[in-house]
Amino acid sequence: MDLYMLSVVIFVAVITVILYKDRENVERQSILFLRKTQRGKNFIIKLGTSFPRFWKVVGTIGVVVGFFMSFYITYFITGITITNFTAKKPTSPLALILPSPSQETVAVPGVIGVPFWYWIISLALLIVVHEGLHGIIAASERVRIKSLGWGVLAVLPLAFVEPDEKQLEKKSTWTQLRVFAAGSFANFLLAGVVAVSFMVFFSNVFVAGGVAYRGVYADYPAAKANLTGVIVRIDSYNISTIHDLERALSEAGPEKNITIVTMIIKNDSREFKEFHLTTTHDPENQSRAFIGITGVSQYSEVRPEYAAYSGIIFFLNDLLAFIFLINVGVGAANLMPIGPLDGGRMWGIVLRKYAPKIEKPAIKAISYAMAMMLLLNIGFALFG
Repeated sequence: MDLYMLSVVIFVAVITVILYKDRENVERQSILFLRKTQRGKNFIIKLGTSFPRFWKVVGTIGVVVGFFMSFYITYFITGITITNFTAKKPTSPLALILPSPSQETVAVPGVIGVPFWYWIISLALLIVVHEGLHGIIAASERVRIKSLGWGVLAVLPLAFVEPDEKQLEKKSTWTQLRVFAAGSFANFLLAGVVAVSFMVFFSNVFVAGGVAYRGVYADYPAAKANLTGVIVRIDSYNISTIHDLERALSEAGPEKNITIVTMIIKNDSREFKEFHLTTTHDPENQSRAFIGITGVSQYSEVRPEYAAYSGIIFFLNDLLAFIFLINVGVGAANLMPIGPLDGGRMWGIVLRKYAPKIEKPAIKAISYAMAMMLLLNIGFALFG
């Protein structure tokens, strides 16, 4: 067992011991363990009640952003569902983001295995800002906070803020909307801060060094050739950026023999490999060449002058990337118009205000439709 895997095992063991020692105060619901507390509640209440006008503006912006994202995610999922039912070979850009005990990111169609510690840190930040802003907005709107807490779903940590639901239901429509929209808006704000930090601190640290990809499609040239590594050359074209890759494949065209050189990085060493394959037709545009790779992304290298700090630079780079990805993904998913999610509750509040007779059947129908489309697209991503 390597040190990384050992650290994961130790983490799980520590969480298990903590839950066991505190078992009298832990509420168990199947594989969900919850520990309610009053610690931190006064801080959230003070923060919310000290600047009520500011938080009202923040909450209102959150509502606008929340409904926009809810419309967008519904449009997006509906669109890819229709496309998949009309395509010869269904695919999906959706992917499950799961923790992996490995230090490397494991990417296959439908699943991104995030290194465990990146995943835990990203998840912890996501939960803290999500639940924290829920609580702050609730406090600013004079909604009582019953308790805070933390817990574990299987071995995955979580946290929560529990407002008084009955009191919240008696508040105005806008108050309820601000409280429910706050969580995802906090995730988008964190993602924005991360994006700006990345641009400020890393824009001059990296240089383009090739094209990476998450996975390959079965029965396509890349899979048949067992293509691995970062693509750095195609025939006589050096590949540094995604644009270079597109240009090289455009020049080659479909049904052409090409040689791809990839770079495989192991610790501090690099190995270059050649792969010979024949391009095929792009399913979306028969005139373009296609080799069957998915999740194409820019691979970047640290500039020589910063090479001595490459370890910490790559760690922070990858961590920021996962924090951004997870916060945007979970924030958007939480705004889908599905009953138990914040997005579903927001639409329920609006319908209850303006069309109370159809609220429950409408939310139920939309929730089932969205859930079905989501499951179908995850299936397409996993199984093609």
